[in-house]
Amino acid sequence: MKKLVIDVNSIVPYFVSGKINGIGRTTLELIQALSHIKDIPFEISLYTQNLKGANAEKAQTCFSCKHLYLRNNERWNKIISHFPLREWITGYDIMHIPHNFEYVRHPEKCIVTLHDALFMKIQETAFGHKKMRKTVPPFIRKCKHIITCSEASKQDIINTMNISPDKISVVYWGVKHDMFFPIKNHHDVELQLKDKFKINHPYFFSVSCNAERKRTDVLIRSFIQFCKTTESKHDLVLIWKNPPFQLLKDIDISGFEKRIHFLNNISDSDLALLYNGATASFTPSSYEGFGLPLLEAMACGTPVVTCNNSSLGEIGADAVVYLEEPIENSIPKIMKIFEKEEIDIASLRDKGIKRASEFTWEKTARQTIAIYQQLLNP
Repeated sequence: MKKLVIDVNSIVPYFVSGKINGIGRTTLELIQALSHIKDIPFEISLYTQNLKGANAEKAQTCFSCKHLYLRNNERWNKIISHFPLREWITGYDIMHIPHNFEYVRHPEKCIVTLHDALFMKIQETAFGHKKMRKTVPPFIRKCKHIITCSEASKQDIINTMNISPDKISVVYWGVKHDMFFPIKNHHDVELQLKDKFKINHPYFFSVSCNAERKRTDVLIRSFIQFCKTTESKHDLVLIWKNPPFQLLKDIDISGFEKRIHFLNNISDSDLALLYNGATASFTPSSYEGFGLPLLEAMACGTPVVTCNNSSLGEIGADAVVYLEEPIENSIPKIMKIFEKEEIDIASLRDKGIKRASEFTWEKTARQTIAIYQQLLNP
């Protein structure tokens, strides 16, 4: 039986600290969804590498776990790539690397999930994009196949790295519908929001980070402008761990500091609660390879406001409200429309739920298995 190994080092931080980034999160969802597919015609194992011995057993899948007791960092991985250690431990025919890049001995035996080509289009120093621009393109040109999560990302990979379209498969991410769904008891939502987060006003919501392309600073400044020009009852709630000091200072100076709330270390269940309680969820990014917050919000029946660029229009389709550029002008206008209830919120909710229902992790897993099988048995 052919053997496929999935490098799941991106999910190890979740087992160690309970924290995980977007790539780790999608990798975890993928392997858990794969484990529920019966009669897979090849063997799957999960590979991890660290000195602590933290492996993928905690992911609770049916797959065997292979672990290498060596440091997992760039220096060591460069050294390891000169020796067949992974091959000896796992005996793989093909290895899936779901985190954009890895130093490997045989890239021609690898499938890589390249989530987007952001690093080729935008240079964000905090995320090592300059380095990725040098290392990733040569690596994926040698790889056996590439998986990406949107047609927009596929086109960007083709255009910026001169990759043949036949070498790239688009497999959309899913959404956890058992976690993200409409909560019918709105009174219970309000009580939980007040008890857990001291939120007792209607609010607009956004999930973000420090990446400049997220334009969350623009969202905040636009909300302040909205409050200055409109007698608003809404607050702004953001999942954002480390907002810049200058932005926090500007918020204090604005006089609306009590209307803007920053939250972090939020569980999925609390995230679903926050989506359910929001009047609308804002994702004003200038670039996204996929846009998971769109799906999560829509699955909860929350109206979504986003931009029609990169993959966002592809994922949102006709189920979301699109901002016009420059967004600092259109955000206050859209907020006012929601404030005055001059928009068909019920229709947006229904469209969002229907659109989100098209994206499931089971579908993602089955499409990924089809790619594995095709490449294992050409």
